[in-house]
Amino acid sequence: MTDDSNQTMPLAMGGTSPLRGGWIRTRSANFWREFMYWWTGRFPPAVLLTRPFFLFFAFRFSKALQDGPAANARRLLGPNASEREVESLRRNIIRSAYTSIYELGCAVRSNREALRSWVEEVEGKEHYLAARSARRGAIVVTAHLGPFEVGAAALMSRNERIHVVFQRDERASFEQLRSRLRALLGISESPIDRGWAIWGALRDALLANEVVLIQGDRVMPQQRGVPVAFHSGHMLMPTGPLKLAMLTGAPLVPVFCIRTNIKRCRVIIDEPIYVNPDRRAVDGRHPAMQRLANSIERQVLAHPEQWAIFEKAWCEDRRDEAGTSLKPP
Repeated sequence: MTDDSNQTMPLAMGGTSPLRGGWIRTRSANFWREFMYWWTGRFPPAVLLTRPFFLFFAFRFSKALQDGPAANARRLLGPNASEREVESLRRNIIRSAYTSIYELGCAVRSNREALRSWVEEVEGKEHYLAARSARRGAIVVTAHLGPFEVGAAALMSRNERIHVVFQRDERASFEQLRSRLRALLGISESPIDRGWAIWGALRDALLANEVVLIQGDRVMPQQRGVPVAFHSGHMLMPTGPLKLAMLTGAPLVPVFCIRTNIKRCRVIIDEPIYVNPDRRAVDGRHPAMQRLANSIERQVLAHPEQWAIFEKAWCEDRRDEAGTSLKPP
């Protein structure tokens, strides 16, 4: 699946939070991050060669790569996990995300058929075919797991049109790489910062039996979200997929791309979720939202090191601008 980023890696790997130590370190990190993306698009092996250097600084100096991933790792591992186990998972999450950057560089220099060769297995493809057979369109909901774009390549038939909902990244170097890959795959971009018009266009696409791809494990700016039960607490999930399903009758199809090795993955497709068109229930109490959260939860718990969410994912660990906990009542 393709990224909504949606959320790029902070600091040396693509985010916005400042490094500890002041503006000199921040500017240095910005320089190395842009340098890394420059190499990613031109000579991907350089990304692997410089991996120890980037990871050294990411592990030790990035507050953004410490607080969020550590809080998430602690939730994933449970209350009995040691600090050593939490730190090990935090580092593995960062390593996995760095691998994704290398794979992005390889993918933009490839083609659709070559990307399909990365897929070792598609589990549950009958679920996707069943959803498409209704000819109501399909809302493919994924999570920040593994090489997203490869999953999209595996699902696409030659005549299938896919629209991806995403937040444009402020860093041109990264955004150019993503756009190049989507153009290569024939995926239409639907940036959420265009406002309400984008949702009308997505509705029309679904009514024309096309496919909309959207992330379900993170609320983007300008998206609405609701707290939904998730593992040991609650996660804020976007309501956009649910609203589109209610408007069009399109099923929600959870699809995940799990890395098995570098440039190798397995695509997992869960059963379609057909949404009751009761428009009064667009909130976390709607059973479709919980079913979707359960689907994401299963894959995140099975592959926690691949879950590339760098902000605190649990409502219980987050606070709003006023400093109030986002924990649901």
